[in-house]
Amino acid sequence: MASRKHWNSPRNPGLNSLNDLLLWAREDGAAPRLGWKANGAWTTMTAAGLYRRARSVAAALAAGGVAPGARVAILSESRPEWLIADFGCLAAGVIDVPIYPTLTAAQISHILHDSGACGVFASSREQVAKLCEIGGDLPGLRWVCCFDATGATAPAPTLREWDWPTLLVAESTESETHFIERMRATPPERVATLIYTSGTTGAPKGVVLTHANLCANLDVSVLEFDFGERERRLSILPLSHITERHVAYVDLMFGDELYFAESLDQVAANLIELQPTFLVSVPRLFEKVAAGVKAQVAARPRAARAIFAWARRVGSELAPWRLRGAPPPLGLRVRAAVANRLVWGQLKARLGGRLNKIISGGAPLGRDLTEFLLSMDVMVDEGYGLTETSPVVALNRPGARRPGSIGKPLANLEVRFAEDGELLVRGPSVFQGYYQMPEATAAALDGAGWFHTGDIGRQDAEGFLYITDRKKDLIKTSGGKFIAPQPIEAQLKASLYVAEAVVVGDGRHFASVLLVPNWDALAQRGLDCGDRAAACVRADVRALFQAEIDRVNAHLARFETLKKFLLLAEEFTVASGELTPTIKVRRRTVEARYRAAIDALYAEPRPDAEPTLPVLPRCR
Repeated sequence: MASRKHWNSPRNPGLNSLNDLLLWAREDGAAPRLGWKANGAWTTMTAAGLYRRARSVAAALAAGGVAPGARVAILSESRPEWLIADFGCLAAGVIDVPIYPTLTAAQISHILHDSGACGVFASSREQVAKLCEIGGDLPGLRWVCCFDATGATAPAPTLREWDWPTLLVAESTESETHFIERMRATPPERVATLIYTSGTTGAPKGVVLTHANLCANLDVSVLEFDFGERERRLSILPLSHITERHVAYVDLMFGDELYFAESLDQVAANLIELQPTFLVSVPRLFEKVAAGVKAQVAARPRAARAIFAWARRVGSELAPWRLRGAPPPLGLRVRAAVANRLVWGQLKARLGGRLNKIISGGAPLGRDLTEFLLSMDVMVDEGYGLTETSPVVALNRPGARRPGSIGKPLANLEVRFAEDGELLVRGPSVFQGYYQMPEATAAALDGAGWFHTGDIGRQDAEGFLYITDRKKDLIKTSGGKFIAPQPIEAQLKASLYVAEAVVVGDGRHFASVLLVPNWDALAQRGLDCGDRAAACVRADVRALFQAEIDRVNAHLARFETLKKFLLLAEEFTVASGELTPTIKVRRRTVEARYRAAIDALYAEPRPDAEPTLPVLPRCR
């Protein structure tokens, strides 16, 4: 297939609908495009194979009585079957409803009930078991189709089970010529998907997105990026996440190879096995990589630590040149070559050795982490978007990069800021509204078409955007001062010893912070952390974290400084509800879980509080 590097040219005017991607897949040829691990070995599928299977699934849906406009859920981890089901639904005019596989039966029930889904594609018997728990409560749910082979667990009596292998070879009564014509004639205004937000502040809401919304974003977000003929990406995020789904579509647009990671635990091994050139993820993954390296360096002899520190300084000097795409001075090039041989080349090998580009979103990446990745000659571009914007609003890109920013807005979007600093967005990729929630839609999408993102930010004179915090996350102290917690938390997480940080203090006299230690780093430092709960209150451990807080406090305004801290023995997880499926911290959930400990923390005297003076008798 010819390269599509030069997008939106007169010869290739862009996407009319997502079904254009399916037609392009048909013409892609015999090169491997999708890869996954089965029975211990990597296997692949061509894009043409994706097309054939998706067309069969579309035919099976129609034959099974699933009419255009009906809702069908996809409850699955990232795998080729997810995309086959997705494109099968799109080709049949069916609205698919992605559901995170980590959600509980009760959470899944809410989405299925709210969307009115008539059927579910499920990845495994484990996911089918969740449906068995709730099937009787959802009379509108008629069938389930499991990607994996049928096991001992039977579907709920009220649910009909469709056989996935049979769907993949279903014969269509429609000729291929007519099918292609129908795909090309897909109305752009047709609703393509109903995506439920991950709900950091409340119950998930269904975001209604049309083909036109998604295509407008795909056409513009890829401009200026150079996707090579042999691009290979390792998929880490769930396809239920709008960003991962968006980039999977980009992979099909450019004929890239897309391999699905086995699991988060296997990402490190998969990187070495597959040697990808491209990654898209949230900062947490890269923070863990950097923290692991720093922990290992801290345990090395003094000479090794000195070499690493020198290589980091060289990397910092080199970063601005790499961001501009300009050759550095000769002396710096020589030092960079030495640093690469001694340090960065070895570290890059742990990422497969071929990685050259990363896109990060979901939370601030931080300058230190950006420079760390650039030191390995891996270009990292930070972006910003929401499900409601299909998703990309702004992105750093070749020729327009600024560390710390989320880049410039896409060319087909307008942005402005409300009086309180909230970012507003308007354009063709902005969603149609929240499904069956007119009041919530009116609150987020005003009469002039501006979407109120809920994020606080600013734009500099050159057009680069900066997000400083979530509007609902701003902490207002009892003294009336507003504190933006995310920048402070990002500074704390730059520490080798801090895995997670949550600043608290709304309605209180001062700010404090909850910290989850990086237990591996503490162990490598020689601290005994066998009993984590005991370690959290031990003087030597607390002194270490007090030093980290003092480091951050030195750069904060007086009213922002953290006066107290609480160490937490347990890590935040999706299963416990403290993290969303997209690895964002649910601040309200964390505060609720540790409410008693936070109250006790504030009941204690402040360490810097001035002593109470005795009341002296008045002199006469």
